[in-house]
Amino acid sequence: MSVCKVGLENLKLGGIGPKPAPCFTPSHSQAIIQAAPEPHHTLVAVAALTGVRAGELLALNVSDLDFTNKTISISKSADNNTRIIREPKTKNSTATLPMPSALEAVLRNYLQTHWKPNAPGLLFPNKKGTRPLNRDNLVKYVLKPILKKLGIPAHNTGLHAFRHGLATELANASVPLPVLQRQMRHADVRTTLRIYSHLVSETHVDVMERLAQRSIGTKVPIGTEVGA
Repeated sequence: MSVCKVGLENLKLGGIGPKPAPCFTPSHSQAIIQAAPEPHHTLVAVAALTGVRAGELLALNVSDLDFTNKTISISKSADNNTRIIREPKTKNSTATLPMPSALEAVLRNYLQTHWKPNAPGLLFPNKKGTRPLNRDNLVKYVLKPILKKLGIPAHNTGLHAFRHGLATELANASVPLPVLQRQMRHADVRTTLRIYSHLVSETHVDVMERLAQRSIGTKVPIGTEVGA
């Protein structure tokens, strides 16, 4: 197994970086999932709990779900314009992701009570059952109205906000960088660092604060008070 070397040149401290992309907080995602009717209830649940890209989400087949091993296989992507299913974004985009128990329950219920068999075997087909749902229509006619109803900012916000939201939650949970990289499926850890450097930096500070409090405590040593 090769290990990618990350040097100081891969990190950028200070300065003005790219504006963070819109992302849903855990409470946002939960509210959106609860407000969405089927099949969108299950669709946004998968988006929120896997962080898959929109094209990958819409290209999912029922056969990609492994309930025995509790995994979801990501191996293809639906083109946004033509909806033709093709190879994913990069080789590293092909992966097997965990299926959390809560998501397993949602998927099982969806398949038993709402899903209808279709020729392509799509998990989220259009009404005719011939091809994937249209991403733009999902955002415009499903997601945006839900956001407006819930009072969640909707400007420039799409399905990708679930992906960024999951990455933010993982970073805030202080998960190891390789875990974040694997869930986001970046070919190079430097890509993870570049995109989520602000999250990693904030988490780094929080972790050191907690470690210091456990090791030293919160009391200020005698003679070090402000103004002493």
